[in-house]
Amino acid sequence: MNSKILNLTLLYVEDDADTRKSLTELFQNKVNKLYVAKDGVEALEIFKQHTIHFIISDYRMPNMNGTELCAKVKELNFHTCFVLLTAYNDTGLFIDAIDSGVDKFIQKPVDSEKLFNTMSAIEIKIMNKFKLEKSTICLQEAEHIALLSYWEVNLDTKKINFSQEVLKLFQFPIKEDNINYKDILSIVSTEDKVKFIEIFEIRVFQDDKIDEIITINKTNDEKIYIHIIAKRWTSSACGGKHVVGMFQDVSHYELQKIKLIKESQLDTLLNIRNKKYILLELEYLIDSSRRYGHPIGVIFFDIDDFKAINDKYGHLIADDILIELSNLIKCDIRKSDLFGRWGGDEFVIITGHSSQHATIELAQKVTNKTIEHKWLYDISLTVSMGLSFYEDGDDINTLLHRADLKMLEAKKDGKNRYSY
Repeated sequence: MNSKILNLTLLYVEDDADTRKSLTELFQNKVNKLYVAKDGVEALEIFKQHTIHFIISDYRMPNMNGTELCAKVKELNFHTCFVLLTAYNDTGLFIDAIDSGVDKFIQKPVDSEKLFNTMSAIEIKIMNKFKLEKSTICLQEAEHIALLSYWEVNLDTKKINFSQEVLKLFQFPIKEDNINYKDILSIVSTEDKVKFIEIFEIRVFQDDKIDEIITINKTNDEKIYIHIIAKRWTSSACGGKHVVGMFQDVSHYELQKIKLIKESQLDTLLNIRNKKYILLELEYLIDSSRRYGHPIGVIFFDIDDFKAINDKYGHLIADDILIELSNLIKCDIRKSDLFGRWGGDEFVIITGHSSQHATIELAQKVTNKTIEHKWLYDISLTVSMGLSFYEDGDDINTLLHRADLKMLEAKKDGKNRYSY
């Protein structure tokens, strides 16, 4: 007989003392751990107190027979494998045994080789189940660690199923049963709701691939960035076409990307926006104004005779003056206004959604404050400003060019003033 030791725990149940003794000796050398009971009642108590991988039990026993024991075991753990030993060849017995959940029958007298082969087959079945459970647990842990959850669409039934990890990922108290994409929709940011609806109502049924990023509103007014990726596939096992997708929290990467973008669009000396950012934002404002008709104002200005200051005091002091001017102007503009450095000592203020009158008042205020301010090193400083306002047919170049011409006009008129 094969001498392999099975890495399992066996509960052996037999009321006949001689049979119990002989098979106990056999089992002790064949399994990792063995429990022995003389009847079904004792066996059930052992089963409740210990982890049992499978049971080999005689059929006819006092107090509780083998099929009755099997039924009670299966109520406690349906997956426990149950082998019934019987000397009877009765159709009614086999039907009752099958109804109670018996997995395998072995006729008495027991053929030891056949018994061990059966036990080896049971071990393979149990170990495969353990591997599947381990894979499932590992997948769930991987989902948690990677901040992702999966979902699946059956294109035949149009049904969308979400994994339970979606609850943790979205930090949202959705009911654990019957998760619906509309539950998730309620926490999707306003600007991404249309995209999210389109993904789950249209694109999952039409596109071969989906690759999108949406934002989710957290309870503390912060946002998390979710990568939605999906691919269509055909299942040979399940039949029909499916879409398998994932949600993944990519906030760390998106926030890093946003930070890098902002840094690339920042004047590091003055800590204000640079020319690149100004052009991007102005283009956006112009597109928006074309659709909705809101006003846009541009104030283009530089420091009067800044070259003379630079030549007299040097670059380091000149940089200090630029920083001081930048900080002075920051105090006067609204959060909705855009202030940036065009280059050298040239600056731009863009007043989106402000009236012409409000833009002119801002130019006057900045001009006056520049004159009245007590500058470092007792330097006298003034600025010349040119203003332009969005008109039908304008683009970035025409709007900025008019402001630049008006600034030159202010300089020709004596400097220390604004022109529009």
